[in-house]
Amino acid sequence: MGTWGEGPFDSDGAEDFLDSLAELPPDARLGVVSRLLRSAAVPLAEWPRDLWDTEVIAAAAVLAVNISGDDPFDAEHEVTEWLPKQLPAELLSLGLRAIEEATTPSGPWAQSWTTDQSRADALDAITRIRSVLASRMRPDR
Repeated sequence: MGTWGEGPFDSDGAEDFLDSLAELPPDARLGVVSRLLRSAAVPLAEWPRDLWDTEVIAAAAVLAVNISGDDPFDAEHEVTEWLPKQLPAELLSLGLRAIEEATTPSGPWAQSWTTDQSRADALDAITRIRSVLASRMRPDR
C-alpha cells in the first residue's frame, strides 16, 4: 500500500475505504464505520488480520469531518455529509479508542514514517481528529 501524505486520507488503504463507503447508500455508511471502529477498539495485537491502520484512521477521520462539517484533510470525496450530524457518544468513544490503537507508538503506523517531520505532521492530523471526537463527547455539547 502506498502513502503519499501525512493526512488520514493520504494512502491507498484510506482511499479504498472511502471508495467503498462512497458506493454505499447513505444509511448503510454509519454501520460500516461503526463495525470497523468496533473491530479496532481492542488492543492492536487482537485486531483481525484484514484490518488496516490506514482504514481505521480514515474511519475516525470520517467521523470527525462529519461532526465538524469541515474537511481539513482534503478527501477526494465529499465526506462531510456522509453520516448523521448527531452521532452517538459510544461511536465517538469507539473512534477514540480505535485511533489510539491504530497509532500505538510501537505499531506499524507509528513506525512507518521516514522523517521526523512526516511523523510530526501525521501526529498533528491525528491530534485534530482526536480533538474533534473528544469535544463532541463532552456533556456541554
